Amino acid sequence: MTTFNHRLGWTLTAIAGALIFAGFAAWGGIPTDEQSSAFWAQAGLFFLVICAFALAYWHLLIRPLVPNLRQPQSDQLPLRARETIALVLASGGGATFIGGVWDELWHRSYGIPFGEDLLWRPHLLMYFGFATASIAGFWALLYLNRNLRGNFQQRFRSNPLVGVLILNAAFLFYALPADPLWHWIFGEDITAWSIPHLILLASFVFTQLLAFIFHVSTLRRRDWHSIFEFRLSGGLSLLILAGILLLWLQLMLIDWDAMLAGVRPESLGLYRPEWLLAANLLACVTFTGVIATRVLRCAGAATAAGLLALGIRVGLIELFDAEMLQHVAWIAALLPLLAIDIYAYYSSAIRKREPEWQGTAAAVIFAMAINAPIIRSLYQLEGSNNLAYAAAVILTGIGMSWLANKVSDGIRRQHAASVSGPAENRTIKPSVSFGILGAFLLFIFFFIVTASPPI
Repeated sequence: MTTFNHRLGWTLTAIAGALIFAGFAAWGGIPTDEQSSAFWAQAGLFFLVICAFALAYWHLLIRPLVPNLRQPQSDQLPLRARETIALVLASGGGATFIGGVWDELWHRSYGIPFGEDLLWRPHLLMYFGFATASIAGFWALLYLNRNLRGNFQQRFRSNPLVGVLILNAAFLFYALPADPLWHWIFGEDITAWSIPHLILLASFVFTQLLAFIFHVSTLRRRDWHSIFEFRLSGGLSLLILAGILLLWLQLMLIDWDAMLAGVRPESLGLYRPEWLLAANLLACVTFTGVIATRVLRCAGAATAAGLLALGIRVGLIELFDAEMLQHVAWIAALLPLLAIDIYAYYSSAIRKREPEWQGTAAAVIFAMAINAPIIRSLYQLEGSNNLAYAAAVILTGIGMSWLANKVSDGIRRQHAASVSGPAENRTIKPSVSFGILGAFLLFIFFFIVTASPPI
């Protein structure tokens, strides 16, 4: 029965994923009648490639081995290697979300000169961010061929994280050229929700999730605690989660932010209702908030990541002197993040139990019900549909709470396996890690202030 429920859950997730892909493809804007067939053909091709990568993941890491193959011996990367990979991927994530804010500002200020924007500095910064994942994947491929034994299935299963690094890099080699190809076929982006942009966002989130997993694998396992007992050694994990919040909310709520800057939805060629805004916001904060609390076992980590993201967003707006950019989404995100923390504290400190996805879902749904007037006030929404808002929040809260709990369980199992081996001394002190990140951010600062506007 457990196996059946497990398969049913992931089957429903796959069906929901396909429906969401089709929905966002349509919400992203469909071209004129002459190009609509080509649009759906390209969208179908993108979806098939994603399915192919999912099938490769299943074959290499989940599918039972044939009977005559021995089970692979588990292999663990040295602590130094895991720390280094986490730093490299996190640095790339920082470059990507900073470049994303810069790119949005320049597009709004100078238009969308297709072709001319390919090598402008915001894009170069984002390319560097994605390149770090490709470099990590190339290193992982060398490690897999030199240090592990057996066929590809056996080698991938000897160290699944190394295998996933390879698959992630391979997916990026597909995702990165997809955006210019989309431009070439359809001209300028239909909206910010063009399919290649959504694919790149998914790649970013997955890459930063890998950075988070590698970093967490270097930390000692802890019992449940509050944010006031949080250690500096885990600070990078909060920065990674804040980075996910920054880019995810930026792209998925960018058109509502544009409305606050004076761009009306009619000029974007679409109308997106309030319930879609709420669903996007809730999906992001539930995913990051649940992972923050359950993996770090820290009540308060979700809100801390949200406050960190809000502070970084405000700081970037000040750095770029960009009054047209908004930070209201990150304010609206704080209440459901706080609800996740309150429920995590109630479960762990009072009931002495692990937080359950059903309780998390109830907490975020309740928070979003309270959040409705705040969102409407911040985004100046009129004529909202309460029934549609409630349905979107309930479905998103339930689905994302279940998914985030499953992902958190997988990360915790990986963490348990990584700390079960021989004890190792930490090779990079937290202060050194933050020093490296600080020096990298200083380089980005000079890269930004020395850039010439594309005029």
